[in-house]
Amino acid sequence: MHRPIRGMVLLLLAAVLAGQAEGNLTVIPASEDVYINMGENSLSVFNQSDFLLCSIDVVENNQTLDNLTREISYPGVPAIQFDISDINLSQDDMAVLLLKAESIRKGSDPVMATLVTIGSAWNESSDYTTFLINLLPAWNIVKNNDATAYSSNTDGDTVFAFDVSKKLQDAGAEVDRISFLLQAFSNSSAEIAFFSRESDRGPCLVIMPYPQTGVNVALDMARMEEMDSIADMSGELQPGNLSSQLQLGNMSSSLEPGNLGSKLQLGNMSNSLEPGNLSSKLQLGNMSRSMDPGNLGSKLQLGNMSSSLEPGNLRTLNLSNISDMIQTSRMNLTA
Repeated sequence: MHRPIRGMVLLLLAAVLAGQAEGNLTVIPASEDVYINMGENSLSVFNQSDFLLCSIDVVENNQTLDNLTREISYPGVPAIQFDISDINLSQDDMAVLLLKAESIRKGSDPVMATLVTIGSAWNESSDYTTFLINLLPAWNIVKNNDATAYSSNTDGDTVFAFDVSKKLQDAGAEVDRISFLLQAFSNSSAEIAFFSRESDRGPCLVIMPYPQTGVNVALDMARMEEMDSIADMSGELQPGNLSSQLQLGNMSSSLEPGNLGSKLQLGNMSNSLEPGNLSSKLQLGNMSRSMDPGNLGSKLQLGNMSSSLEPGNLRTLNLSNISDMIQTSRMNLTA
């Protein structure tokens, strides 16, 4: 019983924290996506496919050792568009473009996927000429050799993430759409097949405030540890009719003036009950009780007390039992 209870508490806590985070998280799926074949012998646009081909074709013309040339073409160049009309990105927000690769094929050389911003005056039904016009910003970036305009991913796994925060901020609030072009780079032929928006794992923009790493995180960790501690307090119950625990905590008894000169404090008391007919759970916390004058002359502190009750027909432990115990103790001291 201990492990399931603990797991359930932690699961609920994770759900609460996830719900809080989700309230500040915006996910925007792609509104348009195609891939363009810029091969050596054909130029075409593919707009009805379950994947977006991002590829490079490298052919080496090894005429002589001193005259080694390469012919490079791009059979697959994805173009992706997002509707950002309802987005107002602040300086404290971050935006990440996520793509999931269906497959990656490459040779011995690593492959890198790069991303640049292009024009957005196109849709999936546009012809090749329209795309060439919208690709002009990308060609200008290449011609100016502006590496700061590129976002890249070289991790090698199947999830590609590109930081596009500045690109969205530069676009401004007056822009309704933003488009990106993906391109593969490698010293040898390679291809990456990304899931398209027609699948259930297509490209998406994830926008959220930059997470805080100071006080709030420490509070969340403290909350997690507190919940974990509560889960640890639920022990396994032994066979029998025992169904709960008796917990007494932070109990204090304040004695009034007279010959009684101090304070009786009972704290952190716990009773471990053996199998029997106990059937309920009694919790007493922050209890204070005022006693009559007596002859006690010093401060009596009892802490971390534990007692074991033998099996019987006990069902509850009430406050009169505690009062009788204290009265008996007082009479013994005055005798």
